[in-house]
Formats: sequence, structure tokens, C-alpha cells
Amino acid sequence: MTEIQWSILVVGYNSPLEVQALLEDLSTLPGSDAREILIAENGDRELPAMRLLASKFGAQLLELPNPGFGIACNALAARARGDLFLLANPDLRMPSDIFPTLGRWLSDPTVGTVAPVLLDEDGSVQISWNLAMDLWWELLEAHGLQTWWRRRVMARVLKAQPEGPWTVGLATAACLALRADTYRKVGGFDEGFFLNYEDIELGDRIRERGLVNLVDPGVQVVHGNSKIQERNLGNFVFHRLQAKLYYIGIRYGGWRRWVATAFWIEQATLRLVVGWIVLRGTERTRLAGYSRALRLVFPNSRSESGRPC
Repeated sequence: MTEIQWSILVVGYNSPLEVQALLEDLSTLPGSDAREILIAENGDRELPAMRLLASKFGAQLLELPNPGFGIACNALAARARGDLFLLANPDLRMPSDIFPTLGRWLSDPTVGTVAPVLLDEDGSVQISWNLAMDLWWELLEAHGLQTWWRRRVMARVLKAQPEGPWTVGLATAACLALRADTYRKVGGFDEGFFLNYEDIELGDRIRERGLVNLVDPGVQVVHGNSKIQERNLGNFVFHRLQAKLYYIGIRYGGWRRWVATAFWIEQATLRLVVGWIVLRGTERTRLAGYSRALRLVFPNSRSESGRPC
């Protein structure tokens, strides 16, 4: 029996067509017999289709009541047999074999995680990594300048090290490789997160252990534009801001936490006010998310629970 080298952990949510496309790509790559695929289905509307896909491609399927991305990943990791993990969003497309290069980086004991560069479907580069968070970042994000700043950082890094690898604070868990023992030693994802920021916080803990997070620009993966978040923009906005507030409580202490929280309040308030003026159509549903998030710190009627439904 072939020894399992890679465990590919996929968290889906009512998206069997995206999962199928990913599994088809993976099945065409060399060495598929040395990889196992584990899928957590957090939705409940497409279970028959997901069961058929798991059976067709020989994947393990774990059906969950939408506990959140990090909890689902931890549940998959507990069942995984591989020495190396690849966290993979369903909307990834892999036209080339990324596993040998990622595996070589992970053979270095000083490397905690390694990620490819992610591309949009039109070939443009996504902003999929960042430097470590600090109060400067909180100020930028509060005033809507985070994308401008990250593009400047990316351009500077690319100019200085065109072939990489780049040492980063964190890379998105949309496509992230790490050793199984690293994942387990740091405790996996913090299960206090529902969605968003759990990969940022994981990157913090990996760096705190003296390991480095890398991005290799020579490895590229297409990351499609999933429509899952657009199904309820209000919920998406709320979950993102809720996760950020939870992250602030973990990341900062003392006066720094107060400052970061003030920036968070400014961010949510500015987006609510500006959104009220400029948003139209379905985009206007974002306003409910901003209002709901602000009640986490200003409970006008009743406090929002820490765990979304």
C-alpha cells in the first residue's frame, strides 16, 4: 500500500461544482496515490451530490453542521494520515503540479508554512499574503487604505526578490501548505473564530515558534471568484468584523488593545455611514452587517452572541 505523503483538507459549503472541478484537477496530477483528500461539508443542501463526489474520487467526507472554517479544518486534520497538509479552498484550480516544490520547502525545519501566489481567473495576481499585523495596519484598514498599502508592499518585495521566496507574516489559508506536526504542535486553528482571520492568527502562532512563513512566486494557483459570500453580504460583513474583534482581543494587550478596538469601531462606523450614502441594490445589504457588528461593542438592545448561527 502506498504511503500517504500529503493530506489535502477541503472545506466546502453547498458548492459541489467547485469541489468537483478541484478534485478533477488533483486527479490529473502525478502522484495522486500518495495523496489523500478529506472534505468537510459545512452545508446541508448538497449532501447527496457531495457523497457521490467523495465516492467517485475516493475522498473522505465529513458532514458538519456549519461550525466554521477553522473547526472544520481541525476535524479533518484529526483524521488525516499524511505528513504534509495542504489547505485548499474548493474554488482553487491547479493546472500544474505544485506538490514537489511545496514539499521541498517543508523539508526545511525552519519553515512553518509555504504558499503559492494566487491568481485571478484572468491571470492577475491576487493579494493573498501580508506582513505581520500591527497598529499601523489597523490604522490603514480603519481608513480603507489597506489594499493600497499591500499593493505597494507586494511591488517592493517583487522588485527586491523577483524569484523569491518571500518571508511574510501570513498567507491566506485558501491554499496553504504546512507539516502535519507543525499544525498539531501549534494546536491547529483557534476555534473561537467562525470565518476570517483564523489563518492570520495561525500565522502569528507559527512565527512565535521561531518558524517562517513563505510565499514562492514560482508556484502559482488559480483562485476562482467564489459566489458563496455573495449569498448573504450582511452575514459576510458581520462575520468578518466579528472575527477581527476577536482577533484584536488575542493579538493586542493593554493600551494597544484599546487603540486597535478604537480603529475597529472607526472602520465599522465609517463603512456604515459611507455605505448608507453610496451603496445600491444588493450591495446595500452590507449595512445590516455593519450595524450588527457595532452592537458587539454598543449593545443597544441585546448583545450579539460570540458564535454565529
